[in-house]
Amino acid sequence: MKFWFITALLLFALPQTTQPDAVLERLSKVKQFAFGPTGYAGVTSAGEKDFRTVLGRSSALTDFEKLFGEGNLQAKSYALIGIHKLNPTRFKELARPLLDSKERVTTMKGCIISGEPFAFILKQIESGKYR
Repeated sequence: MKFWFITALLLFALPQTTQPDAVLERLSKVKQFAFGPTGYAGVTSAGEKDFRTVLGRSSALTDFEKLFGEGNLQAKSYALIGIHKLNPTRFKELARPLLDSKERVTTMKGCIISGEPFAFILKQIESGKYR
Protein backbone atom coordinates (compact mmCIF):
# COMPACT_ATOMS: atom_id res chain seq x y z
CA MET A 1 0.00 0.00 0.00
CA LYS A 2 2.82 2.40 0.88
CA PHE A 3 4.51 1.64 -2.42
CA TRP A 4 1.45 2.69 -4.44
CA PHE A 5 0.98 5.82 -2.37
CA ILE A 6 4.60 6.89 -2.85
CA THR A 7 4.46 6.11 -6.58
CA ALA A 8 1.27 8.13 -7.01
CA LEU A 9 2.69 10.98 -4.96
CA LEU A 10 5.82 11.11 -7.12
CA LEU A 11 3.85 11.01 -10.36
CA PHE A 12 1.56 13.86 -9.40
CA ALA A 13 4.00 15.92 -7.35
CA LEU A 14 6.73 16.20 -9.98
CA PRO A 15 6.03 18.71 -12.75
CA GLN A 16 5.52 17.09 -16.14
CA THR A 17 7.16 19.75 -18.27
CA THR A 18 9.43 19.40 -21.22
CA GLN A 19 12.42 21.61 -21.80
CA PRO A 20 12.21 23.82 -24.87
CA ASP A 21 14.52 22.73 -27.66
CA ALA A 22 17.09 25.53 -27.91
CA VAL A 23 18.30 24.48 -31.36
CA LEU A 24 14.80 24.41 -32.89
CA GLU A 25 13.93 27.64 -31.09
CA ARG A 26 16.98 29.37 -32.60
CA LEU A 27 16.44 27.88 -36.03
CA SER A 28 12.77 28.89 -36.12
CA LYS A 29 13.83 32.55 -35.92
CA VAL A 30 16.99 32.45 -38.04
CA LYS A 31 17.62 35.75 -39.83
CA GLN A 32 19.31 34.46 -43.00
CA PHE A 33 19.10 31.25 -44.98
CA ALA A 34 22.68 30.34 -45.82
CA PHE A 35 24.61 27.25 -46.90
CA GLY A 36 28.32 27.19 -47.43
CA PRO A 37 30.89 29.78 -46.38
CA THR A 38 29.44 33.11 -45.20
CA GLY A 39 30.81 36.48 -44.18
CA TYR A 40 34.28 37.81 -44.78
CA ALA A 41 35.83 34.91 -42.87
CA GLY A 42 33.90 32.29 -44.83
CA VAL A 43 32.44 30.58 -41.76
CA THR A 44 29.51 28.19 -41.62
CA SER A 45 26.35 30.07 -40.67
CA ALA A 46 24.64 29.44 -37.33
CA GLY A 47 21.54 28.35 -39.25
CA GLU A 48 23.43 25.70 -41.17
CA LYS A 49 25.07 24.44 -37.97
CA ASP A 50 21.67 24.15 -36.27
CA PHE A 51 20.23 22.47 -39.38
CA ARG A 52 22.98 19.84 -39.26
CA THR A 53 22.39 19.29 -35.54
CA VAL A 54 18.70 18.59 -36.18
CA LEU A 55 19.49 16.41 -39.20
CA GLY A 56 21.67 14.19 -37.00
CA ARG A 57 18.86 13.43 -34.56
CA SER A 58 16.70 10.32 -34.58
CA SER A 59 13.69 12.69 -34.41
CA ALA A 60 14.89 14.75 -37.40
CA LEU A 61 11.82 14.31 -39.63
CA THR A 62 9.43 15.19 -36.80
CA ASP A 63 11.61 18.15 -35.80
CA PHE A 64 11.76 19.46 -39.37
CA GLU A 65 7.97 19.13 -39.72
CA LYS A 66 7.57 21.15 -36.50
CA LEU A 67 10.06 23.74 -37.75
CA PHE A 68 8.18 23.99 -41.05
CA GLY A 69 4.95 24.64 -39.18
CA GLU A 70 6.31 27.19 -36.72
CA GLY A 71 9.33 28.86 -38.27
CA ASN A 72 9.84 31.95 -40.42
CA LEU A 73 10.56 31.61 -44.17
CA GLN A 74 14.26 31.07 -43.62
CA ALA A 75 13.46 28.32 -41.11
CA LYS A 76 10.93 26.76 -43.49
CA SER A 77 13.69 26.65 -46.12
CA TYR A 78 16.00 24.72 -43.79
CA ALA A 79 13.11 22.46 -42.75
CA LEU A 80 12.25 21.65 -46.36
CA ILE A 81 15.83 20.68 -47.13
CA GLY A 82 15.74 18.20 -44.25
CA ILE A 83 12.32 16.88 -45.25
CA HIS A 84 13.46 16.54 -48.88
CA LYS A 85 16.43 14.46 -47.75
CA LEU A 86 14.46 12.27 -45.31
CA ASN A 87 11.10 11.95 -47.10
CA PRO A 88 10.96 13.28 -50.68
CA THR A 89 7.27 12.43 -50.99
CA ARG A 90 6.41 14.54 -47.96
CA PHE A 91 8.56 17.35 -49.35
CA LYS A 92 6.48 17.37 -52.55
CA GLU A 93 3.26 17.50 -50.52
CA LEU A 94 4.46 20.49 -48.51
CA ALA A 95 6.11 22.31 -51.40
CA ARG A 96 3.33 21.94 -53.99
CA PRO A 97 1.08 24.74 -52.64
CA LEU A 98 4.09 27.05 -52.25
CA LEU A 99 5.57 26.79 -55.75
CA ASP A 100 3.97 30.07 -56.83
CA SER A 101 4.83 31.93 -53.62
CA LYS A 102 5.91 35.55 -54.07
CA GLU A 103 7.31 35.78 -50.55
CA ARG A 104 11.03 36.46 -50.28
CA VAL A 105 13.54 34.54 -48.20
CA THR A 106 16.44 36.50 -46.73
CA THR A 107 19.55 34.69 -47.97
CA MET A 108 23.27 35.05 -47.45
CA LYS A 109 25.86 33.95 -50.00
CA GLY A 110 29.40 34.73 -49.03
CA CYS A 111 29.14 38.19 -47.53
CA ILE A 112 26.13 39.29 -49.57
CA ILE A 113 22.70 39.40 -47.95
CA SER A 114 19.76 39.53 -50.33
CA GLY A 115 16.24 38.23 -50.82
CA GLU A 116 15.16 35.46 -53.13
CA PRO A 117 11.66 34.26 -53.95
CA PHE A 118 10.59 31.31 -51.81
CA ALA A 119 9.50 29.52 -55.00
CA PHE A 120 13.09 29.80 -56.32
CA ILE A 121 14.49 28.30 -53.09
CA LEU A 122 11.99 25.43 -53.37
CA LYS A 123 13.12 24.67 -56.92
CA GLN A 124 16.75 24.64 -55.79
CA ILE A 125 15.93 22.27 -52.93
CA GLU A 126 14.05 19.97 -55.28
CA SER A 127 16.94 19.96 -57.76
CA GLY A 128 19.31 18.81 -54.98
CA LYS A 129 21.39 21.97 -54.69
CA TYR A 130 21.47 21.74 -50.90
CA ARG A 131 22.78 18.32 -49.92
